[in-house]
Amino acid sequence: MNSESASAFTLEAVDHFQGFRLLRTIKAWPPSLATTVLIGLMAIVGLVDYLTGLELSVSLLYLIPIALGVWTGGRATGYTVALASAAVWFAADWLGRQSYGHWYLPVWNTMALTVSFLVVAALLASLCEVNENLERAVAHRTRALQDEIAQRCRAEGELNQALREVREAHAELQRTQFQLIESAKMESVARLAAGVAHEVKNPLMTLSLGADYFLARKLDNDDETQLAQDMKEAVKRASSVINILLDYSRIRPPQLSLDNLSLAVENSLILVRHELNRQRITVIREFAPDLPLVQLDRARIEHLFVNLFINALQAMSPGGTLTIRAFASDIVEDAADQAVTVELDDTGHGINPQNAEKLFEPFFTTKPPGQGTGLGLAIVRRIMEIHGGTVRLTNRPDGRGARVTLQFHSKFEGK
Repeated sequence: MNSESASAFTLEAVDHFQGFRLLRTIKAWPPSLATTVLIGLMAIVGLVDYLTGLELSVSLLYLIPIALGVWTGGRATGYTVALASAAVWFAADWLGRQSYGHWYLPVWNTMALTVSFLVVAALLASLCEVNENLERAVAHRTRALQDEIAQRCRAEGELNQALREVREAHAELQRTQFQLIESAKMESVARLAAGVAHEVKNPLMTLSLGADYFLARKLDNDDETQLAQDMKEAVKRASSVINILLDYSRIRPPQLSLDNLSLAVENSLILVRHELNRQRITVIREFAPDLPLVQLDRARIEHLFVNLFINALQAMSPGGTLTIRAFASDIVEDAADQAVTVELDDTGHGINPQNAEKLFEPFFTTKPPGQGTGLGLAIVRRIMEIHGGTVRLTNRPDGRGARVTLQFHSKFEGK
């Protein structure tokens, strides 16, 4: 049982023990009503005393108005009612013409009853005062307990708030630490990629020149000609991978200018138009009018969209749909800043939740061998970081493919 319940139980127990519900109602009577009731009771008891004569038990009835007088008016009222009751008794006895052996007997009886009534009034007054003191002590203790409970509740709330803040700070620290680790890992991978690319590029150039030499000789053997063409095609694919590695590892300041993001999207679609037509992909454009201009490095942003379009094409079956939305939105961290959000929805197989945290890692890919290097999304994220934006890759709400969400700050001025 807590402190609040204990205090409530104490008040209920005291109230039940003293049986004061009726008496509390009587004590709340107006003084005029209480005076009228007391006078009426004394008159009734006096009449009964007059009619019954020397019956001693009737004299005890005078204690009723005395007790009510003490309860409703306090000690002084009780004494007054006690004296008045004694006077009424003497008057009833005198008017009843009771026969005594001596004249001083009724006077003596009156004096004895007066003292008795006053003693009873004093005892009842003391009892009432003790009861009032007890009630005040219980009320004071109850308020003290309630204040203590309120303080404990406030302290508990402050402690819970502090605990939440510590947890949030710890989570933020973990996120920052993870970002630092990822950044260091990306930098290491970039340096490794650059080294490997430069080491492989020169031998590939030699192989490419050799293949061009044999093709220029117009070999009579068709098999040799086909072999030289295959060598040329293989070198071309390898050079493409090398160029991707070099682009990923190259660090240069962005060439930013205010530009229309929807135009960058359209130019990127032109670059992959052949693949879109070959796979019969339907492109749906949902561009909001009057999009805010954003600071863009046009070449990098078009490279970003080409990577995303190629990923979507490889994920979709022929006849799929690519939906592109662009609209203005607010930045949660800065209500005064505005952003342009681009969403790309495909109708492919979606994202496996087990791979969700690895999608942006360099060289991670879920594609079959020969269809991807695992650098496309890593490059996308790096380009977005250079532009101060964010990228998220999730499944569509309807479960019919994947969704890429890009957010660009309109007030970004470069890193």
